Amino acid sequence: MKNKKIVEFPNLKHRLLEKAMETMKEKKFQEALELFLQARENNYAYAEVELGMVVCYMELGQLTEAKNRCKKMLQEDIGDYFHVLQIYITILIQLKEYEEVKTTIEAILEEDKLPAQYAQSFYQLLEFARKMLPQGKEQVEFEPEYGEDERLHLQDASTQKQFEIIQSLKQRNIRPLIPEIQDYLKEELHHPVLKTFLVHILKEQGWDKEMEIVKLGQRVDFNPTSLKSGEEDPFLNKVITILEDKVESENPTLFESLKEMLVRIHTVLCPLSFDPDHPAAWAAGLHSVGGEMFGLGLNDEDLGDEYSVLPLELLQVKKAITKLEDFSYLRL
Repeated sequence: MKNKKIVEFPNLKHRLLEKAMETMKEKKFQEALELFLQARENNYAYAEVELGMVVCYMELGQLTEAKNRCKKMLQEDIGDYFHVLQIYITILIQLKEYEEVKTTIEAILEEDKLPAQYAQSFYQLLEFARKMLPQGKEQVEFEPEYGEDERLHLQDASTQKQFEIIQSLKQRNIRPLIPEIQDYLKEELHHPVLKTFLVHILKEQGWDKEMEIVKLGQRVDFNPTSLKSGEEDPFLNKVITILEDKVESENPTLFESLKEMLVRIHTVLCPLSFDPDHPAAWAAGLHSVGGEMFGLGLNDEDLGDEYSVLPLELLQVKKAITKLEDFSYLRL
């Protein structure tokens, strides 16, 4: 008798992962965990499965297991490193392991690159961890008024010192420093992401007057209170909608990476507009650049046809994405 071949049902692994995700959203974490374990046995979407299991263990109160799995993901570079790192730090805080939080974040900040969208939260978590440790009580706070050193450092200090000063402004009245902020925004050499952080602070504090900014070779006037956040930006949402239609169901991991890349680019650009003003071109460009990063061997001509984008426009957007992605990392 001949050996029978085992035939898998089409898309069985994908459906298993989808079911696990849906069950987790319904807060049925034990059931979701069992489904993730099945998906793991089938060697499907390893990064998503591991992260799903971490979330389930967290919600089930098995924090030590969640911590160990998260740490393993970081050590083996599974999934989006900084997203996994944020979850790892959240677990450490729940376990009250503040020394480990402090050590972990300080080690990250000593490295060359830090994605702009994570910089602010990492510094805030580091500040929190330091305050929870005995020596945190001795930390020196800025005085309410601005000293001459602060005014000078905003312009002339290292990128890290500039970042620290800008972060300190969130809890202070920025109005006395408006002339220095305006000068900072007009100086082409300052990092575009630090300028974005200042723009956000101006918006948060309700500065309702025209400001001038020079960024990425462009000079524009803007009113901080009129700016839309990333979630409210119609252009950003159009690009995401196109990517949802073209990428999400086929490759959810790639889709999430493209969304994160788009947010980083938006952070660098703010308050500038996307150029060209063509959402499909940016969706196609992100798909192409992301495909290259993941080694998917995508063909730009095919992508151009799929997104109805001309080859020259696709090339233009890809060059812009590469440039903006490089700026999205703060070298502190």
